Amino acid sequence: MENMKLGPNGGEGGLPIEECAIPAGARICEVQVSSGWFVDSIRVQYVDATGETQALPSIGGRGLLSHYFTLEAGEYLIGISGRSGQYVDSIVFHTNQRISPTYGGSGGDDFTLLAPEGSEVVGFFGRAGWFVDAIGIVTRPLSAVQPVPGKAAETAAETAAAGTATAAPKKAAKKAAAKSQQADTPAPAAPEKPVKKAKKAASAPVAEPAVVEPTAVELPAATRSAAVVALAPDDLKIIEGIGPKIAELLAQNGIATFATLADASAEQLRTLLLAAGRRFAVSDPTTWPAQAALAATGDMDALKAMQADLKGGRKAG
Repeated sequence: MENMKLGPNGGEGGLPIEECAIPAGARICEVQVSSGWFVDSIRVQYVDATGETQALPSIGGRGLLSHYFTLEAGEYLIGISGRSGQYVDSIVFHTNQRISPTYGGSGGDDFTLLAPEGSEVVGFFGRAGWFVDAIGIVTRPLSAVQPVPGKAAETAAETAAAGTATAAPKKAAKKAAAKSQQADTPAPAAPEKPVKKAKKAASAPVAEPAVVEPTAVELPAATRSAAVVALAPDDLKIIEGIGPKIAELLAQNGIATFATLADASAEQLRTLLLAAGRRFAVSDPTTWPAQAALAATGDMDALKAMQADLKGGRKAG
């Protein structure tokens, strides 16, 4: 399996880092970042084919603040985004399941690097000295089928179904034995009173069903909001971080008003974005519900004040 490089983004200082990637059969388990105004260093830890935890050489210098982004089993990196200029000012890690916090400062310009479909990020390259001057990603086709969240539950359900199927013949055998035993025992005569009642019930005329007038029902807040979608959609592009394509995606999934967006959790929105493909995976919806709540109440001054501290929907600092 051949490695592929994408990038780098950043400046021309520092020394070249040709390729710092994990070996075949390994998986990244943690990315360590030190940062201040810039990204000072990046170090990758991985689990090798034998199950041992190893680490790649650190890229960059030494920072005062250390951060640890740990990946769960079945989780892998699909790209990075951030800001860069003379140095890599900030960095965000994107996995097949979530997005990391922003590590670093707020200078520079936005960049995004995503691995091709069916591939994962296995390392980095670029330039580094006291800081990480430039960063690019090293990608490789996925080496194995990654565990899918919820697969364990499906497997358990299949196992339970198999157990039921195995138990079915035993139940049938028990039923047959019980029937045979009942056939040898004369059945007691049915009481006359219940029989008469049954006949009386059979001969009684069938009553026409009563017509029930519909009554107004107070819907829960979430349901009321969903009902408004078809009536009065809002311009979700007012929300910092939402463009036309994301607004269209949200509307297709029943989120077309500020109220419904405010009711959604950041985790639900992130799941929706990840399911829509990697072009949407770089978006960070953390602040969208809070922005939408202000827009829903018409408090545009508070919304503008909040958005002044955001960049692409994320907190700039």
